[in-house]
Amino acid sequence: MLFISFSIILGAGNWQTITNTDHVFDVIFSNGLTAYSTWGGVISQMEMNGDKTRNTKFNPLLEYGIFTTGEGLVSNDIRTLELVGDNLWLGSSNDGISIISPAGIQNLDVDLGLPSLSVRAIRKKGSQILVATSNGIAEYYYLPGVSFPLLLHQYRYENTSGGLASNDVRSMFLGGGDYLYFGTHQGISWVHSDSLSVDSAWHTWTQMNSPVQTGYEPLIEGNGSYMMIRNGNRIYRRGIDPWINDWEQVQISTGTDGITAIQIDHLNRLWIAFGNWDEDLVSFTTSGDILLAMIDAEGNRTDYLKNQLGLAVNTITRIIDSLQGLMLASWGDGYYIKNYEDFSQYKTESIGFPKISASAADNDHIMWFVSGYIDAEPVKKGSLGISYFDGQSWTTKNMHNSPLHNDSAHCLTVDSLDRVWFGAWDVNSASPTGWKNGVTIFDRATDNWKYLNTSGMRDWLPEIQDWGPLLPGKAALIGSTIGGINTDLNGNVFVACYDRGYTVIGPDDTLLGSFTIPNSTRQRVVYTYHNGRQYFFGTNNDNGLVIWNDNSIPTTEGTHWVTPQPSELSNCLIYGVVSIQTQYPVGWQHWVAASNGLFMWDETNWYKYDTSIKRFIYNSSTHTWDNDQLYYADEERLFGSVRTTPTAIYLDPFGRVWIGCLENGITMYDPDKDRFTNYFLPKDPLLSNYISSLSYEPVNGLLWIGTPDGLNTLKIGRYIKPMTSLDQVQAFPNPFHPGTDGRVQIANLPVDSMPQGKNRCKIYNSGGAFVIELSENEFARFAWDGNNDAGKPVSSGIYFFVVTDSSGVTKRGKIALIR
Repeated sequence: MLFISFSIILGAGNWQTITNTDHVFDVIFSNGLTAYSTWGGVISQMEMNGDKTRNTKFNPLLEYGIFTTGEGLVSNDIRTLELVGDNLWLGSSNDGISIISPAGIQNLDVDLGLPSLSVRAIRKKGSQILVATSNGIAEYYYLPGVSFPLLLHQYRYENTSGGLASNDVRSMFLGGGDYLYFGTHQGISWVHSDSLSVDSAWHTWTQMNSPVQTGYEPLIEGNGSYMMIRNGNRIYRRGIDPWINDWEQVQISTGTDGITAIQIDHLNRLWIAFGNWDEDLVSFTTSGDILLAMIDAEGNRTDYLKNQLGLAVNTITRIIDSLQGLMLASWGDGYYIKNYEDFSQYKTESIGFPKISASAADNDHIMWFVSGYIDAEPVKKGSLGISYFDGQSWTTKNMHNSPLHNDSAHCLTVDSLDRVWFGAWDVNSASPTGWKNGVTIFDRATDNWKYLNTSGMRDWLPEIQDWGPLLPGKAALIGSTIGGINTDLNGNVFVACYDRGYTVIGPDDTLLGSFTIPNSTRQRVVYTYHNGRQYFFGTNNDNGLVIWNDNSIPTTEGTHWVTPQPSELSNCLIYGVVSIQTQYPVGWQHWVAASNGLFMWDETNWYKYDTSIKRFIYNSSTHTWDNDQLYYADEERLFGSVRTTPTAIYLDPFGRVWIGCLENGITMYDPDKDRFTNYFLPKDPLLSNYISSLSYEPVNGLLWIGTPDGLNTLKIGRYIKPMTSLDQVQAFPNPFHPGTDGRVQIANLPVDSMPQGKNRCKIYNSGGAFVIELSENEFARFAWDGNNDAGKPVSSGIYFFVVTDSSGVTKRGKIALIR
């Protein structure tokens, strides 16, 4: 088996995009281009000659890349592909079409001629481009000299006099003889490609005039001589001439699985893939051992099994007979190309799922992610286990390859021993087989797993592949439905047991205590935050936010409980809290992200931040919010002036507060400057404007941004510098124009970090006179704005920089400054 690992972390300045790209819907190979569509975007790669040039003149954007909403696609969930000249057409599940053209990304929607945003198939025929949707067919063409496609016509049941059997077109096939075939649940409609606009030219095969049964969604594939039709779990073969009645049913047993893909190759062999599709979960599954069957022209059948001949275990989603060979798209294993009897696998190095529920960095700076949800059943694009990134490669753990107790882990924390705790919701009869409630604890360094629930704690015993007996003296939970897990600054783990209260577990896994939240009727606890002075507890609309105003472990009847005065904080869902000590004004600020808005408590007053008035102050006498602080003219506003809900909050090591929201990306609040800065689509290359988690990795200085469609990272500054030495110290941009460039950066390459310890950088003019000494910034670089140490602009000319590390090693360079 050939395993190809493509990097799926692609930079856009300080931004990176990380998605899951091994769940594949469609593959094309044409003119040296291989492209495949996934639920995490589209990957394209051009075949190169030995001199690294392209084999043919082609769209340069397609040479190699991953395309997502961050690059301008309408959706990351791309179901179908078609290459039209230099343009790659991408049909999405529910958001229309994107076209990767030499001019950039173009998008088609209903205003530009699509009958529906749900695109099922795209096929070209000469100058025609036919698009099948859930509400009819659109025909486009390119006018010479015009780079954007133009709509020629729409075809629907209503304007074909019923010739198109149903507007909900599920598949489309262009056969020999220039006939087009459309599969619908009311039968298969067909028409000559030159007569689309002639109502009488449309015909339909139904159960009245063919073996095709209505009520199913026919899938149609074929070659130049034959068609192959899946009609439910029945397979038919017939010639491509629609006027000849030569239907032949192919006898094949599918067992408990359905049929996911079919094809007739150039040798007239039938290929059939087995599995089941769940549109609600966006999921293919195969229950049996047979992934694929081939029936040759003589009727002999060959089965291809899981983990044999280069195949892995996941469902085959598309079968393509190309000039490169038989290609198979799979749901979780990338794609395959058949070489003689074996298959070669092509799979990306990627996170195991698109949906990000929560994330955290451990003490070794490894990033951890979970994909579950607060539900007993699987969630769309999630419930696929856990993934972690060690800086080089991704690893995914799930119930099939590890002792993880539930693939729908929705919360996690890292304890003082660098173990990662994963919590899941309760289970019921609708939960997948094998799911358990409670907590799994994973020690990556020792590969040790523990399971914790209301009975107590157990170790995983590899020799028997099961959980061992209860460990004496260890903690047990007061409830096994987990609302959240958090670690305090003392190394204790707080497990929010939904409907029960809190269990507090010490670093040695012993029980430190259990307690309930005052005035919480149902104990719908989901969140804990500890700043070394107070504990903040959040519930799901069950008394909202409650504060234990002391550093001790809370008790149910304790005297340190504080309930916020604003009613908005007593009836909301708490997403997160961060605390910061500020200099101006001096004191503490506690920021709260809640479903009712963004709040701050300075331990005297409560404040609410908004898009119209920058800050309101709570009046405890009138129980109303009064205006406290206005925005300046042209000042950037919270969430870019879009009213939305805060959904995540993070305090970085440099004292800046990052707030993710439901609909408009991220706001960064800088307390020193009292300013908001916003990041959102389409201005910034985020995968989604819905932010589900925020975390930070200090060595590379990356903010990790979780969304329902994958991850972005944003370089915000290094808190821990890597082990390196002064090597290639370079300035950029160079020449430097202060009026347009702002600052020139002086960086140590290739690591892009100054060495550990205190480094100095001095600027001199061409005559050797001292100009200014620079301070190292949070990006482990030096930045110069073109002013001297008195704050005055220097004149145009050549300037020299001298960088010295803590051991006395010195590197020099020059900067051309132009005003």
